[in-house]
Amino acid sequence: MEHIHVGVIPDITLFVQLVIFLVFTYIMKKIYFDPYLKVEEERESLVQSLLEEAQKNRKEAEKLLEEAEKILNETKAEANKILEEARIETNKLVVSILKGATEEAEKLIEEEKKKIEAIVEEEKKKLDALIEELAKKIVEKILGWEKAA
Repeated sequence: MEHIHVGVIPDITLFVQLVIFLVFTYIMKKIYFDPYLKVEEERESLVQSLLEEAQKNRKEAEKLLEEAEKILNETKAEANKILEEARIETNKLVVSILKGATEEAEKLIEEEKKKIEAIVEEEKKKLDALIEELAKKIVEKILGWEKAA
């Protein structure tokens, strides 16, 4: 009598499928997964280096911006100082011109006053002479009437 065993009989197909799966997995790993992972790692390192460079550039840009603002503020302060000096100088120049014009006007007025006074004196002398002459004529006429009367 032959014995029939109803148990698990190791089937060779299972082992063959396992070996095929392992070989397929190994081939896929070498052909697809390893290059993909390598590219992925390179990409991550590239992204990381670009992020670090961007961070460095941002810090440098902030530094340059601060320097530019500092220079701009210094330039504004210097420009305001120059403008204020120009205003002061202009005011001094205006005062000087006004003072010179006032002095010139006063000199001209004084000269004209002297001319007018000289003319008035001359006219007074002429008037005095005329009055004296008229007085003489009046006296002569009065005396002439008295002599005649």
